[in-house]
Amino acid sequence: MVLIPSGGPKTIRSDVDSMLKKQTNQPDILPLSFDRAVPESDLSSASQSEANAQVPEKIHKSITVVCACIMREGGQQILLSMRRAPGVPGLDGKWELPGGKVEFGETPEQTIVREIREELGIRIVPRRLLPYLHTNRWEYEHAIQHVILACYECEMEDEATYSEREDVGWFHINQIDFNLTLPGTKEFVSLAARNDWFDKVYIEFEFEDSSTNTSRRFAVATQSTLFCKYGLVKYSGRIGAKPRTKWQEFRSPRELDRQIFKTAKRCLAGGYRIRVLQGPERPLEVLTRIRELARQWNEYLPASDSI
Repeated sequence: MVLIPSGGPKTIRSDVDSMLKKQTNQPDILPLSFDRAVPESDLSSASQSEANAQVPEKIHKSITVVCACIMREGGQQILLSMRRAPGVPGLDGKWELPGGKVEFGETPEQTIVREIREELGIRIVPRRLLPYLHTNRWEYEHAIQHVILACYECEMEDEATYSEREDVGWFHINQIDFNLTLPGTKEFVSLAARNDWFDKVYIEFEFEDSSTNTSRRFAVATQSTLFCKYGLVKYSGRIGAKPRTKWQEFRSPRELDRQIFKTAKRCLAGGYRIRVLQGPERPLEVLTRIRELARQWNEYLPASDSI
């Protein structure tokens, strides 16, 4: 039994007739021509656009880093460490002044003390901030870093805490190959090597001997030598006579300061009075301590005081 829809049979048009009628109602379409090739520039642009859409843009970071110029042997040797940064051209395998990034809430001095203790196991004392800032730009896999680099001239509290390592070593300043160091190292080392602060200290003591009615004079002055930057020369003798001279050399400015204070204290205890007290333009702790000690003992009668 065949079911016939209500309303009588319907005529089913062939697909060909239907397609012909549709085509007559459409505008003329030009056939696709394969005689003209698609420009490669269009293809490459499209490919590049797809690639850019797939690769995320690298993060841009700006950080502040402080490093330490740690010296010994009277400023003739400097401690360098090797940087390990696989995959970063110009950074991996280069020698640098050790240091690290300033963390939130830290001062630069706190950062450099912490970083050197964590990385090298050394306790240091920052002496001064070198008057130079260096900037570097490093590209990592997922980020581009803009680094602002500062440096402190430092000394070790106890040299016995240093232990030899393959990636850390002492270098004589005249034997450093700066082609093998990171950018900025040469500038910082040059500034530290030219440090002449301690060549400006001069203290003169005078003692009046009432029994012989004569006066004796004793003076100390900081002065670098051929082999040591932290040198101390002592002059002693009767006024009007040729003074005797004694030289001493120290491995660090900290040791030099200790000797200056020790010498001054001995002179003041022996009845000498300070006649001249001269120092660098910056405040120098050891000279301040000597002046306060002399005032306590009423032995401070300076004809010249420039601190």
